[in-house]
Amino acid sequence: MIAPHRTVARLAALLVAKRLLVWGTGLLALSWFVYLHTMLVPGITDRVGRVKGADYIQFYVMGSMAVDGRWDALYDPDAHLAEGRRRIQSDLRLHASHPNYGPQVALMFAPLAVLSWRWSLAIYLGLSCACYVLSVWLIWRECPSLRLHGPLVCILAAGSPLFFSWLRYGQTSAFALLLWALTLTALTRGRQFVAGLIIGGLAYKPQFTIVLGVVILAARQWRVAAGAVTTGVGQLVVGAIAAGTDNLRRYLEQLWILSLNPQWVEVHPSEAHSLSGLFRLLITSPTLISVCTLAGLAACLTLAIRAWLGPASLRLRWALLVPLTVLASPHLLTYDLLLLTLPLLVFADWVAAHPNHPLRAGVSVLLVLVYFSPFSAQIARVTRVQISVLVLLGLAWRFHTICAARSLGYVRTADAGA
Repeated sequence: MIAPHRTVARLAALLVAKRLLVWGTGLLALSWFVYLHTMLVPGITDRVGRVKGADYIQFYVMGSMAVDGRWDALYDPDAHLAEGRRRIQSDLRLHASHPNYGPQVALMFAPLAVLSWRWSLAIYLGLSCACYVLSVWLIWRECPSLRLHGPLVCILAAGSPLFFSWLRYGQTSAFALLLWALTLTALTRGRQFVAGLIIGGLAYKPQFTIVLGVVILAARQWRVAAGAVTTGVGQLVVGAIAAGTDNLRRYLEQLWILSLNPQWVEVHPSEAHSLSGLFRLLITSPTLISVCTLAGLAACLTLAIRAWLGPASLRLRWALLVPLTVLASPHLLTYDLLLLTLPLLVFADWVAAHPNHPLRAGVSVLLVLVYFSPFSAQIARVTRVQISVLVLLGLAWRFHTICAARSLGYVRTADAGA
């Protein structure tokens, strides 16, 4: 019987640059062929009957309401459906049953809502792809050991299952990824207030701010906190000015209700990739789910604080906050796994810089599993186990160990420059 660590070592030995380049090229060609073949058909549905960019409907409808000044309809599901049928297709059935984005988001999408649905979606996806490309470039630029592997990074990024899962939904995850990447750039250059201003933009998805907020306060990084509060509060002020305080209050009430009942917006439980989603798949008792979720949140926060206060490089510590944010989020679906692009690149850079590290083989295999994590949703439909969450837990624990270590030795020498 082969020992597990030997199996992992053999698998990791296969992950050399030349082999990854060949595999990545094949995956890139296959992924784009399947995507284009599925999407390039007339109408608003793709070849398998799914609405193209389904999640973009909510943003388009909210933007349309903002253009017409119908702010009171932002959180009315029936009004959303009626507006979607008026602007997109008369027999449209897909709509936001629980609208949960702030008035500032409706204002942001108003310019795109004056266009027809087809053109609006095309331009939005184009802009979002540009955000993704810029994010990958910004992160890659901060990874010295990956700079010699530019073509490989481009191919793997262009064929990433994380990217195609987001692309099918048409969500705002590419914008969130860009905020994480820009913040890393600002932090590495010592511009803490600017970093706070940037990451504060995540206020439009408040579930992403839980781990970040606690870590920043625990580390007493007041300039980062001041910048984040400025942008976050600024979004609410803009929303209140545009939509009125009553509609802002309705938005905040909706967030509170959905935080207590996340299953209302998670139509397919197998698409949830956080600890909360894992527990809802495995446990039937609502009380026990809540207890386990709170315990998981506490564990994620503890790991995040210990790692952030550790002596490892800034980019390594910042990258670790992403999987911990994913795990701790009360609501995180497949399209938001695009955020894992950042730790994939940074942790791959660490692997390349530490060929003799005892954790290298295990980390390499886990990174491959993270890369393919969107497929975990299909497996969870059958097994009721979200493998992606278990993989992220393993990866987060390994890098927590690295980041929190007081005696870095071989780790510190390669990472000190960041």
